[in-house]
Amino acid sequence: MNPSDLRTVLDHRSPTPLFVQLKDVLLHGLRSGMWSEDQPLPSERQLTSELGVSRATVRQAIQELENEGWLIRRQGKGTFSSQPKVEQRLELLAGFSENMRAQGFEPTSRVLETGLTSASEKVARVFNQLPGWPVVTLRRVRLIDGEPLLYEISHINETLAPGLATFDLAGSLYHTLLTHYRITLAGGEETIEAVSADVELAELLDVEPGAPLVYTERTVVTDKGQPVEFTQRWGRGDKSSFRVKLSAGNTLITRKEDTTNG
Repeated sequence: MNPSDLRTVLDHRSPTPLFVQLKDVLLHGLRSGMWSEDQPLPSERQLTSELGVSRATVRQAIQELENEGWLIRRQGKGTFSSQPKVEQRLELLAGFSENMRAQGFEPTSRVLETGLTSASEKVARVFNQLPGWPVVTLRRVRLIDGEPLLYEISHINETLAPGLATFDLAGSLYHTLLTHYRITLAGGEETIEAVSADVELAELLDVEPGAPLVYTERTVVTDKGQPVEFTQRWGRGDKSSFRVKLSAGNTLITRKEDTTNG
């Protein structure tokens, strides 16, 4: 993108501050891949000159994008695109779609399989059933802004959601469970470990075989304590970060009384 092309986009009469307008335009360019990670953005001086705005306006727009992880400054080389990692907050029970939209991404899904299958021993154990018990199995590649982020296999309790396999599940599974089955999700448990991509996962996630992935298993229960979902996820390690809020009230550290002088 040539800086002069931005001049027609900025509206000096708009109540929206110019730095916000400029930030939005640059962000659109970054998300659409207008600048590759090895191609520097126009300099502050160049943007200031060709857009007819103050250097403070340009600097503030770029600084905010840098703070949000979209840009990175390289000493002596310029400012470059740096796609931020997707954050997953472990203390919140939220679906992929809701989580991504809250961060400003556009989530989509590529559904690979939907239907009734026989539960494996591992899956059946989650639902307190015997192997072979029928479950709804949903395999999807989850994408943000058109780029693969996760491959997931979800198993859903079919007795709680009969006919679920007939729905379009490219969107939010949790929204479907709530609106069509009146299922209220109360909580769950999630485990995380680091793994490497095999050939199949590498192809699904558009990474090299052996690339680092984050593997998670999630079990979700209803407000009545019934297991409703068991999901296995493989996420791209280069695009994932996790955040959890810690509480001092949950610490295992205690202060031992000093008895040496007692």
